[in-house]
Amino acid sequence: MNADSEVPVVKLTRELVGRASENPPGNERAVAEWIAERLETSSASFSVETTDVFERRPNVVARAGNPERGSLLLAGHTDVVPADESNWTTDPYNPTVRSGRLVGRGTADMKGAIAAMVVAAERYLKSAENPGEVILAFVVDEEHGGNGMQRLVDDGVSADAAVIGEPTGLNVCTAIKGVARYEVSIHGESCHSGQPDEGQDAMRGLKELLSRIEDLDAALESTSHEVLAHEDVTVTEVSGGLAPNVVADRADVTIDWRFLPGTTEPDPFDERLRSTLADLCVNATEFPVDIDRTVFARAGETEPDHPIVTTVIDAAHENGINAALVGFNAATDARFLIHDAKIPTVHFGPGSITEDAHTVDESIAVSDLTAAVAAYEAILESTL
Repeated sequence: MNADSEVPVVKLTRELVGRASENPPGNERAVAEWIAERLETSSASFSVETTDVFERRPNVVARAGNPERGSLLLAGHTDVVPADESNWTTDPYNPTVRSGRLVGRGTADMKGAIAAMVVAAERYLKSAENPGEVILAFVVDEEHGGNGMQRLVDDGVSADAAVIGEPTGLNVCTAIKGVARYEVSIHGESCHSGQPDEGQDAMRGLKELLSRIEDLDAALESTSHEVLAHEDVTVTEVSGGLAPNVVADRADVTIDWRFLPGTTEPDPFDERLRSTLADLCVNATEFPVDIDRTVFARAGETEPDHPIVTTVIDAAHENGINAALVGFNAATDARFLIHDAKIPTVHFGPGSITEDAHTVDESIAVSDLTAAVAAYEAILESTL
């Protein structure tokens, strides 16, 4: 396909993907500045603002239309996860179309959705006689800490509802899990491995810890949610030991707890984990344990009968998209909009979070990009 003959959403996605914005280290500036310039020169007459969240890492916010007729926030993140070019079959930042799919880092997560939102917003604003307010917000740092969306909320963003273009396979995601993540250290006493009884092997404590976390995970299977199944707790990293001939005096693990909406403070998770790992003993030998929570990201949900949910579902169906209600087992920027800005929020975007996002040779179907444009435009028409 000749680039000049491509549909606008594909051309725009190419431009966005071609400007690398990996996080880490957090180099979103080039793509953010390009988006700002693109919107400033749009025939839709956007008012565009850029705000540095960190040095050289700006959010871009564009507004057009009459807020008295209602407002809808279309949001996305400009950062992408790093790509190791040696593992890709093509340059991850020189996107190419193969077998009907656009291949490149960020095509699915989530520059394709950003492109679709821009094209849809322009079409709506050009066709409506008295359009309501469209707010486009493209933020930094979603892949790391969510500081871009947090800044947007702190700056007072307001809208009747919001759609975030995370890759949902063009399904409607109404709920996200939260995450509480911990670094846990088990302390023993080293000695020569030829006389292991002279020390206190932290690996024995580690074995007991793993057993207890497995039991906690089994207990969490009793939790339930309509679109998120149940909670999970997993040991995701393990390290320890000083040398091949030394009994380990320490073992370190990372524990990742994915929880359901309903609790917005970390204390209950801290207390249950501490209770689970209290008095860590093996054969009457106690192993001291240090627990440090390193991440707490709130879960969140919008009620499935909320008007924004109905609107997105109907818009998808009207455009031939067989959308269903789904949940995300990952934390997203929606937590800031739902809890802090009090904006009802759903996720709806092209691409798959499980099959496409963060993968080698990340790609998105061209047909999904064009379908997303039609659906976003229909959402704007219905909402505003």
